[in-house]
Amino acid sequence: MTTDNVSQLLLSRALADHHKQRPESKLLVLNGDLTGGSEGDYRSLMGLLSSQPHAPVHATMGNHDYYGVWRTPEGGMDTSKMNPAWSSKQAVALFDRVWGYDKPYHELIVEGYRFLFLSGEAYRDVNASNKEDAFLSAEQLTWLRDRLTAAGTADAGKPVFVFLHQPLPQTLDGTDRELGVVQHQELRELLDAHPNVILFSGHTHWNLETTNQVKQLKFLAASSASIREVWSAQNEPETIGVSQSLIVDVYKDRVVIMRREHTTKRWIEPSIAKGYDVK
Repeated sequence: MTTDNVSQLLLSRALADHHKQRPESKLLVLNGDLTGGSEGDYRSLMGLLSSQPHAPVHATMGNHDYYGVWRTPEGGMDTSKMNPAWSSKQAVALFDRVWGYDKPYHELIVEGYRFLFLSGEAYRDVNASNKEDAFLSAEQLTWLRDRLTAAGTADAGKPVFVFLHQPLPQTLDGTDRELGVVQHQELRELLDAHPNVILFSGHTHWNLETTNQVKQLKFLAASSASIREVWSAQNEPETIGVSQSLIVDVYKDRVVIMRREHTTKRWIEPSIAKGYDVK
């Protein structure tokens, strides 16, 4: 992000649009691919965030946040060979340090609602078969199981908001091209047991307006597309002017997911409402 002026401009515009639409918002989620993997990118991101009003920010790691493994000594990118001076472990440590987290996954409670933030923990330097998929450790999956069990006990009927950059395969449009999550079977089994979950993902960049990016499974799955380089159903970039994300309103008995196009500052209709039988 350090030298990606387009990304910085689009993020700035999206932040301004979000703040105008929901100035009292309680949470802003950056769901992975925050950087190109360098400390300079994080500095640019945090500088931009500090320059504009916005809700409290929480974040997850995406595959691009591991791209320090492709950095050359000159600061460029070379995906034909790995950078021996960088590793997945260092990428996670950098992410945690910047955001003040103990681990790349964490829990947040906002006004009695539970938010669970997941992140892939290892990239291709650890195992080439990970590719661009999220690797979730046994420790993270056990943590998620415990938090979902706690939610079922303490938050009966309430929605539980789960965030992971990569989507589960064979769910939303565009998720049939890669695994997305190495441990996708284990994660799917966990979420299937908790119908009040809403899983928010990104990664594919597929267009919110022209493809199906919200789907009711045993839980609800939703993608937030991207503020930068939205892709079509042909899995190709749309025009550079398309910039999309979600605005989510939470009520006592329902959650309303609204799709926003930031360049033209318009809503993508219709909104999607999901009701909950809160005890």
